[in-house]
Amino acid sequence: MLPELDNLLSALPREHIEEASRLGLVLKPGLNLYNWSKLVAHLVQMTGRASRNRDTLTAWLGDLLAFGGGRYRGQIAEYAKAAGLDPGTLRAAKLVCSRIPLLSRHNTLSWSHHCEVGKAFKVPAEIESWLSLAEREGLSVRELRKRIRQHLAGPTAPDSGPAAAGVVAPFALLRELRAVGRFVQNHSEVWQEWSPTTCELALSEMQPIADFLKEMKARTAGRPSLPMAG
Repeated sequence: MLPELDNLLSALPREHIEEASRLGLVLKPGLNLYNWSKLVAHLVQMTGRASRNRDTLTAWLGDLLAFGGGRYRGQIAEYAKAAGLDPGTLRAAKLVCSRIPLLSRHNTLSWSHHCEVGKAFKVPAEIESWLSLAEREGLSVRELRKRIRQHLAGPTAPDSGPAAAGVVAPFALLRELRAVGRFVQNHSEVWQEWSPTTCELALSEMQPIADFLKEMKARTAGRPSLPMAG
């Protein structure tokens, strides 16, 4: 065990923790709201002071939030700010931990591997299959992300040779749109809690998609094409 991680583990208040590791926590049953809040505050402070092993601390906070259910509603942005984390990172950690309990996490993989799988899939059997694949093939996080996106996009169009080059782009775009749609659907727990400010930022980032949807609706309704922004 790395000395830094050993120090983090020794700094944990173990009274309400059944198990702790590099990849997360298991909390003791019956933890009440008061003690849960104290534990969250302690871990937030630990995370805010830490310069290393922040993935481990993020996983611990994710397990705490997953255990707490709706107890933290409206406070996650404050927790994230105090911990020096992006609110989206903490929301994603809660989502991943709610889908992949500590006993189902693979010690040979990183927290980032689990995030890629936990954000993309809900079904336990699918999650285990992808974690096992990453472990068996020694996939990097980047390789795993690419494989997951290819899977979510669905089968590619048959290769008809050079003559079909002109139709590759439409099929590629449709695959990417399907992948984005599934990804957003699987992240409903995250984006439903976004603040108005985050929603405004998301809308500005997705303006090209909004323009695309407007154009598609105009075409299917038989109206003249609308000018695309750009």
